[in-house]
Formats: sequence, C-alpha cells, structure tokens
Amino acid sequence: MARTKKVGSTGRYGSRYGAKLRRRVLDIDNRRKEPTRCPACATKALKRKAVGLWVCSKCDLLFAGGAYVPYTDAGKAAKRAIAQRVSGDFLALRDDEDIEEAVDFLPNVEREEVVIDAETVTTDDTVTSTKEE
Repeated sequence: MARTKKVGSTGRYGSRYGAKLRRRVLDIDNRRKEPTRCPACATKALKRKAVGLWVCSKCDLLFAGGAYVPYTDAGKAAKRAIAQRVSGDFLALRDDEDIEEAVDFLPNVEREEVVIDAETVTTDDTVTSTKEE
C-alpha cells in the first residue's frame, strides 16, 4: 500500500494530472468531508446526499447548496442581497411615490421637458419698449 501522508485522498491518482490539480482536488475533498452545521437545528450533522443536495441526519432537512460545500460564496452574496431588499434598505423595492422622488438624483433618467407656447408667454420687455415709443 502506498503512503499518502502528504497527498491524502489524491494518492489514488499517482503521478498523473500534475501536482497543482491534485492539490485542488485534495482541498475540495477536505472541504466536502468537514462537518458543517445545519441551518435549522445547528448541529454538525450535514451530509451530502447527491451533488448539490445536503441533508441533516438529525432533523432530516433537505436543501440545495453547492456541489462540494453546503454554502457557497455566491449563495451567501445572494442571501445578503435578498436580506437588504427585505429590510427596506436603499436597494429595496419601493412604492411609485418614492420612485418619483428618487428620480432627481438617479443618473441617465430622462425627464419630461416642458414645452411653452408663444401665446401663453408674456414678457414685460416687449410691453415697455412699445410704450416708450
């Protein structure tokens, strides 16, 4: 039996595929096997059932996560964005009344231009100049 003290579970690949790729596989295997907490009952009882499916062996919670880890960085970012929208932060969806007020400082928003007819405009300059003559 071969010694795998340094290479761990990637010893099965021997000298194939290069050291860098075997190191990446070792890192993925270690992260997949480490105990993680359940989001419902907070016990370290999560196990991977299939690719992207994680199940808690205590409370039988089944949820979708990453392929090798239950919580991915992209999933955490999405959860933060959803929490900001729900909490009523600036990114939150607002009523139409609030949008009209917010249009003033938003860039690239076209405003309606006011068209003034010549009949509705009266100027004092033309009136005074005709009276002086």
